[in-house]
Amino acid sequence: MPSPKRFFPLEYDSFRLPGNPLAESFPFVIRECGYCQERKLVLGTTNNFNQYLLLYSLEGTVRYSKNKNTQYIQPHTVVTTACNTTLTFTRVTKEWKFYYFIIDGSHAKLFYNMIRTQNNLILSNPFSAVLDAFIELYNITSNIGSEEKSGAWNYMHINQQLQTIFTALYDISYDIAEIKELTPAQETSVNTALKYISENYKEDLSIDAICNKIGFSKYYFCKLFKQQMGVTIHQYVNDFRINKAKELLAYTKLSVNSISSNVGFKSTLTFLRAFERSVHMTPSEYRDYY
Repeated sequence: MPSPKRFFPLEYDSFRLPGNPLAESFPFVIRECGYCQERKLVLGTTNNFNQYLLLYSLEGTVRYSKNKNTQYIQPHTVVTTACNTTLTFTRVTKEWKFYYFIIDGSHAKLFYNMIRTQNNLILSNPFSAVLDAFIELYNITSNIGSEEKSGAWNYMHINQQLQTIFTALYDISYDIAEIKELTPAQETSVNTALKYISENYKEDLSIDAICNKIGFSKYYFCKLFKQQMGVTIHQYVNDFRINKAKELLAYTKLSVNSISSNVGFKSTLTFLRAFERSVHMTPSEYRDYY
């Protein structure tokens, strides 16, 4: 089935919308939005408990962190979360393209609670109306102030598109909940590998050891892991260890050498190179900054 013809903006941009009495009279109000291609995105530092993020990841893989929990987001995933704490998105692949909206309003909390999930993520179908609604919503929002349509029409259309997004995401969430009730929960081979890595990252964790644990050939499982996670097993293990090192740098007084061995690196030099490549600063600079 061919993918639908869609037109994306020619330029990347993000902006905040000034409030006005007309906008505030509607159930949903957009405070900030963007169509972006970023290496890193940090949100939630200037927002409040009544504001919510809707982010549609179009292309690439990104590492998403909230409350010390880290997840990897694949294309056509919608992130829905409250902006009550810092939300950090760090690009893993060469490119990452996405739409995002920060909203509030009298109905925002109610609709958010209807679609919220445990991990803040909803996997969407690229052929569904969700992406079309995100595209249309951004187009309307970025044209607010133009003379083509009245302000009331713009805000009515914005609220219509937001309701379309929430309704579609609710349908997806509801279907997933029903399937989970019918199907016993089973651990996939990749989930088993992720669990094994989280429990043994301090050890000499080779790809052979991980594949032996799963019971798959190295070639097949490395290919499967890359398909599902967007990164190689080696890169994932490195990223996992770096995140653990960040916690130790921020919350302990352990030396860099001790932290290096604590998180499973064979030598301090290897750790320093991996840390700088991932974080773009040295461990000492990271500790001073945070």
